[in-house]
Amino acid sequence: MTPLISIIMPVWNGERYLAEAVRSILGQTFRDFEFIILDDGSTDRTPEILAEFAAQDSRIRIIPLEHEGIVTALNRGVAESRAAWIARMDADDISHPERLARQWAAVGKKPRAVLCHTHTNIIGDPAYITRAGRFIRSHALIALRLCFQCPIIHPTVMFRKDVFLECGGYRQEERHAEDFALWGRMIARGPVVGVPEPSLDFRVHGASISKQQAATQEALSQKISARHCAAFMNLDEEKSVRAYRAIQGLFVPRPVREWIWFLINCLPKMRWHSLEMWAWVASHSLQIFRHRPQKQSQ
Repeated sequence: MTPLISIIMPVWNGERYLAEAVRSILGQTFRDFEFIILDDGSTDRTPEILAEFAAQDSRIRIIPLEHEGIVTALNRGVAESRAAWIARMDADDISHPERLARQWAAVGKKPRAVLCHTHTNIIGDPAYITRAGRFIRSHALIALRLCFQCPIIHPTVMFRKDVFLECGGYRQEERHAEDFALWGRMIARGPVVGVPEPSLDFRVHGASISKQQAATQEALSQKISARHCAAFMNLDEEKSVRAYRAIQGLFVPRPVREWIWFLINCLPKMRWHSLEMWAWVASHSLQIFRHRPQKQSQ
């Protein structure tokens, strides 16, 4: 029988956390899935660990690869999948037992949904841990946040395979920010739904890809952010770059007039709107105006 969900998990030399990650998937209360694991040329005990699990559970399919990188591995996993919905998983994270059940219920309530994400707990090396931000529920605020950062944590996501393929999948030229760019293409094709309960423990540590490739990721993310500004607010290239920089003023000092320019000339053009989005804009506007530089008295 065709499974309802295909879970895609790439791994490369992941022996330290791998068993815990695999057990968290096999322990899901939602049982109708296949678990496709892409071993991207591991040289540690990863192959042996995977073989032990595969011998115990027929839902596991192991696909060995040469060391080809995460983009190739992910696209191969989707190509090998049989289900209409794809769930992502990373080999150093932990999915809570109800994760898939919650996501399946969420997309069932919204038949047009193309993507479902969940809230997370951040675990791992204290030197790298940051507080998980407030969970975003509305499509509109997710779109706005995509104009300056990625608000969706990759291994929490479940998405429609057909829409993924329509969007061109993960792209090699976007490596290290491949998820950020993909979400921007996908949300233009249908609603995003969210599970507000933390359903995955997201591990951060010095060996994680996001930490190792921070500089490359940041440069590419700036380009993707500006592209999202252009697509979601119907801006030309010059204005989209200016819009991105204006929103960055929430975190990097910028003249207050740039934020005002954004509020007047860009935000009204957003393709989607919600009360959550406007509340977020109002809150951050107050912060910007409250902390604007004061003129010195003569």
